[in-house]
Amino acid sequence: MSAASVAASGIFLMLLVLLGGCSDRTVQISLVPTHQNIVPHTIHQTRAWFNNNRVAIVNISGMLVDSRGGLLTSGHNPVSDLNQTLRAIAHDPRVKAVILRLNTPGGTVTASAMMYHDIIAFKRKTHLPVIASMMDVCASGGYYVSCAADYQMAYPTTITGSIGVIVQLFNFHKSLAYLGISAPAFVSGPNKETGSPFSKMTPSQARIIQGFVRQFYARFKGIVEKTHPLVAKANWPRLTDGRPLTGQSAASYHLINSTGTLQDAIALAKKMAHIHHASVVLYGRASHGSGSIYAKAQPLKPMGNVNLVNIQLGSAEMAAMLHPQFLYMWEE
Repeated sequence: MSAASVAASGIFLMLLVLLGGCSDRTVQISLVPTHQNIVPHTIHQTRAWFNNNRVAIVNISGMLVDSRGGLLTSGHNPVSDLNQTLRAIAHDPRVKAVILRLNTPGGTVTASAMMYHDIIAFKRKTHLPVIASMMDVCASGGYYVSCAADYQMAYPTTITGSIGVIVQLFNFHKSLAYLGISAPAFVSGPNKETGSPFSKMTPSQARIIQGFVRQFYARFKGIVEKTHPLVAKANWPRLTDGRPLTGQSAASYHLINSTGTLQDAIALAKKMAHIHHASVVLYGRASHGSGSIYAKAQPLKPMGNVNLVNIQLGSAEMAAMLHPQFLYMWEE
């Protein structure tokens, strides 16, 4: 970073401190590099001599979207991160089993499906056992992704399930009319404006949106039913109406295999891999260290980091905020 950039960053920091001096808010500034390799961090070394076996932990956290963090955040693309991580593991013959540590309320329909299929492709290529270990929340799209694992384990207090689709639309046409603002659009057909926040939705357009929801819901439900043959047929309407469940309830309905801790998931991974001893490695960005199996557990929501290196909010992000987002997501 040049001297001018450092000076500008210092001035910006002082302004933030001055502006926030009378409040009880804390400003946290994180100067982060925009590119970091995903590498394994050993968090538990096996004591067995001449044993190179590894159990790999992979974090899947936050909202599942096929994009990087936006304005004032330093996040990475979770779809890309998972893909890169699985490719790195596939090239490490020491890894004998994989644990997906999930802490996510879900995300977009397509991002969830992409991550699910990447895990399926990884299993076909490597034939390694994959265990899903659910933390605080593994709901909707997070649960969708976990269905790609060979075994699903949650804490009794985990929030999971929430099988369904939601699309939240915003419409400002009445507000614009009240302010005397018009936003005319010239379209090629009556349904080209479907989902636009600037025009009144017609019954035909509403049917189109609802049709998408039904298609995406059917896909989600089909995957869950296919991967959970022990669920009683009479319970499917109840379990797929969008309701969240605790891990304990999900296990009682066979919507997951069992409840258990992360340590239990590690023990199961060794058992499924037919090994007695293994080091535990956690895959993550090279700039972060790891001290235990709980290291680098990401929060569900951003904690207010200010990324001075990569502040961006382009027209694509602005458009995404105003147009329909089809979500496999539990909205608290």
